[in-house]
Amino acid sequence: MKGRNVVLLATVVVLALAVALPGAASAAGSGKRYVVVFSGNTIPKDAAESIAAAGGQLVKTLPEVGVAIAVSDSASFAAALKGAKSVTEVGEERFMELSEPQAYVQTEDGPTPQDSYYVAYQWDIRRVKADQAWAVTSGSHNTVVAVIDTGIAWNHPDLFPNVVFATCYSALSPTCLPYPSLSWHGTHVAGTIAAAFGGGRAVGVGPNLGLASYNVFDLYNGGVVAFDESIWAAMLDAASQRFRVINMSLGGYVIFPLKDAAVWTAWNRVADYVTRKGVTIVASSGNAGANLNGPVAHIPSDLPAVIGVGGTGIRPNPFYPQPGAYDVRADYSNYGAAVTLVAPGGDLGPEDSLYPYYWYFVFSTYVALNSTCPATASCPTSYAWAAGTSMASPHAAGVAGLVIDREPRLNPHQVAATLKQTAEPLGDRQLFGHGMVDAAMAVGK
Repeated sequence: MKGRNVVLLATVVVLALAVALPGAASAAGSGKRYVVVFSGNTIPKDAAESIAAAGGQLVKTLPEVGVAIAVSDSASFAAALKGAKSVTEVGEERFMELSEPQAYVQTEDGPTPQDSYYVAYQWDIRRVKADQAWAVTSGSHNTVVAVIDTGIAWNHPDLFPNVVFATCYSALSPTCLPYPSLSWHGTHVAGTIAAAFGGGRAVGVGPNLGLASYNVFDLYNGGVVAFDESIWAAMLDAASQRFRVINMSLGGYVIFPLKDAAVWTAWNRVADYVTRKGVTIVASSGNAGANLNGPVAHIPSDLPAVIGVGGTGIRPNPFYPQPGAYDVRADYSNYGAAVTLVAPGGDLGPEDSLYPYYWYFVFSTYVALNSTCPATASCPTSYAWAAGTSMASPHAAGVAGLVIDREPRLNPHQVAATLKQTAEPLGDRQLFGHGMVDAAMAVGK
């Protein structure tokens, strides 16, 4: 942390992004989990038989996209199944894990007037010019942003007015909780998108947009992970519910050209299907500080159908507007040609700043979890600062929601074009993509 001695006053937590890891054991049988991609985007009638003949067991199908999940303890399963007539690709399923401490949180408590934290701390909302866009639109529940994450604490006073739907998907258990039980992360992301006017103390980019909560994370081997199949199921459900935007502040890595062909193909099929159904997909670009122009790709942000969002910090002070304000690429933010846009993700600020380092982070809604309150959806709520591309992506998702709410006939390609064409250029396209997402320009202010 630039050599600074940092003491956090509240829980140090981690960001929902790390390396995607293969080979998880299955709750339905023993062995490794595999992604099976069938030809023709359909599930053949003999899928279970073909998988069994190769030494595996069919555990889940995604018939909309011709993808299945199988489990097998046979070392030759993938090679044997790939020889089947109807199979295009077979590869180990991946999952995304909460592991690396790349986000830092300090909570803020105490009674204050409504929305006062927006004035004091939310430089990021003003940096994307959401406050100027509100003169045109602040959104409505006609447009719902699906937050595919760790779930949203809908009892939060800033989120309760806007959460219109909640569900969950688990790869490891037949039951799951829509309410967050493993992490605060989805609640923080949701606040940046649509914390309501007058609901509590913070404000989101689209304060009147609808929010749909999808909890897709499981506890596995001591870590908090989201399996590909859970995320895909949530994406497909969001499309079936006719929600207009998906935000995914999560991700993992795949290696080209051959190692992860099945996962890459399946992800592309799901993203393309959802996009054809009219859903704009926005995702964080990853926190490895890596150039992704080589053989390693970040999913889902690198997919052609997805708006990938990198993270920035503000200088010189944690305010906006301010004289001489300028943006920097956050040093953790991945970069390269696949980055579509950037938005505030926050960073530690300059060494010589007179302000607390965490003021340079993104301030939003927070939930404090314990072992009992998730079952009653009554966990204590608060507010927190956090940093990462997870915090950048929801700014762009909120702006996409405002654009769609104003022009509902726009398709996802038109929404993406609008965001790119109206973004504020920041220089090097490899570092900043098309530039800083600009809500005011995007809605025609």
